[in-house]
Amino acid sequence: MTGQRADGRWTENRVWARHPRRSGSALIVGAGAVGGFLAEELARIGFSPLCLVDPDTLAVENLVRHPLGARAVGRPKATALAESIGRDFPPCAITGLDRDFLAIPEGEQRALVAAFDVVVAATDSIACQRHVNRVALAAGVPAVYPAVWVDRRIRDAEVGEILWVLPGGRTPCYECAAAFRESASDAQAARGARVDIQLVVLATAQIVRALAHPDDEGSVSLDPQTNAVYLHGLTPTSPAVRAAFPTSGLSSRNVRVSFPARPCPACHGRRAPLAPGTLPGQEPILPVDGESELQRPPLTVIAVIALFVLTFFVATVVHAGAG
Repeated sequence: MTGQRADGRWTENRVWARHPRRSGSALIVGAGAVGGFLAEELARIGFSPLCLVDPDTLAVENLVRHPLGARAVGRPKATALAESIGRDFPPCAITGLDRDFLAIPEGEQRALVAAFDVVVAATDSIACQRHVNRVALAAGVPAVYPAVWVDRRIRDAEVGEILWVLPGGRTPCYECAAAFRESASDAQAARGARVDIQLVVLATAQIVRALAHPDDEGSVSLDPQTNAVYLHGLTPTSPAVRAAFPTSGLSSRNVRVSFPARPCPACHGRRAPLAPGTLPGQEPILPVDGESELQRPPLTVIAVIALFVLTFFVATVVHAGAG
């Protein structure tokens, strides 16, 4: 058996003969470097259908970090990439929409997001990222926000950030984490060297797969105490991030981003904040895991319990003396 059909396409059992197919569907908003490489990875592990949304065309300056080559310069990224993946990997049903997600009518946005298992926001627009967050929350769809840190004090794309949001208030949303992120550095998805970006993409693909199959044994990345991952590649460490990644070489940190002290305008979640993240050289770069105020009884409650125990003890002693 060759594993080939009459039309020349490989049969599914031959394509995934060595590695089981991981089914699922994903909407990827942003077909730049992160979104483009992520679409390729998800297609090869078995995700289908996939949909790419991006209004931009491929420019010459994109070539050093984008999966498309020189033949696609001047073409819309979303449709050109969808054609390329569909041609090179036929088992994946992939489409490209050459549209600005923000310009799509609201009802169509929500229907588009609701049609997929997971939505990935991989744009270089904070406004678009926040809007995708709100639409995903309204549609009840898990969302992932991969990015690389862009800051003049660190090497381009040296630190990768992957935040994921579960609907129903189970995790802080993208907007909940906005203050934390902006206090650390500028997180954008479309800058940096290709080799660094691909590292972020590989980790993001694992998160997307886990979100599509949360009960699968391979979904250990969805630790209840974690909703963000930070990656440092096989490069020298910039002084600005040395506090978080003290040695050169591949490393990662799982963190728990806190709910804001005040209700978030997007998800209306409210929890006691954890220690805020600040830039290296001042305090730790990332939030520190710890008990939230919801898990730890307030001091007033402890005082009331202590007073009750003391009163009961005194009453017992007095009663025993009277006896």
